[in-house]
Amino acid sequence: MNWVAIIVATVAAMVIGFLWYGPVFGKTWMALTGRGMGTGASAGPLYALTALAAFIEAIALNWFINETGWTTGAGGALIGLYASLGFTATAFFSQTLFAGRPGRLTRSTRAIKSFRRS
Repeated sequence: MNWVAIIVATVAAMVIGFLWYGPVFGKTWMALTGRGMGTGASAGPLYALTALAAFIEAIALNWFINETGWTTGAGGALIGLYASLGFTATAFFSQTLFAGRPGRLTRSTRAIKSFRRS
């Protein structure tokens, strides 16, 4: 396991998520979810669990890289593509169908998840 890369990927996921749901699409996300700034659960535990999830994702991707031996940019792109289509896209699809979420909200959320894996 490349622990430095795993930690860097975890931090990068948190920074990208902050930017995506903050200055980039924060207002749109709040409008689509019906939430306002500071509403809902306490942010501390949510950020901690999000960081834990990003850490687990980074470990899983590190495992895929080690198992496939794909260490080039193209190999990394293929791993990201397969992980996104095989796991993330299918999970979001089912979630969207059963939760009745707006497709626009799902696409913006899915885009950040795919971007994190690339």
